[in-house]
Amino acid sequence: MGYRPHRYPTMFPVDVICDDVRQKCYLTNITATGAGVFGVNGPVKGDIITIASSVGKLTATVQWAEDDQCGVMFAQHLGQRQIAQIRHAPITFGAIRRPVHAFTELR
Repeated sequence: MGYRPHRYPTMFPVDVICDDVRQKCYLTNITATGAGVFGVNGPVKGDIITIASSVGKLTATVQWAEDDQCGVMFAQHLGQRQIAQIRHAPITFGAIRRPVHAFTELR
């Protein structure tokens, strides 16, 4: 048994299409072979879903589903460019968070 690929955390907005129902969701982590999806309701293990985003339409199979989350495995592996676009998307969950790159003086 080998190790699974490294999962990159993200908060990437997507539309999940399952049984002709479109839902606004977020990818919470990403690898070349799969992803974690947050905010999705309805799919069960084994369902084929489509994930639509600025990266394109990705077909995936649900591996597990619990509450409003699920894990999916992509039908085709993602390329490095697609992974980079998803990983480095601005985090826009609620308010926009800006990274702070400054030192604070401690007294």
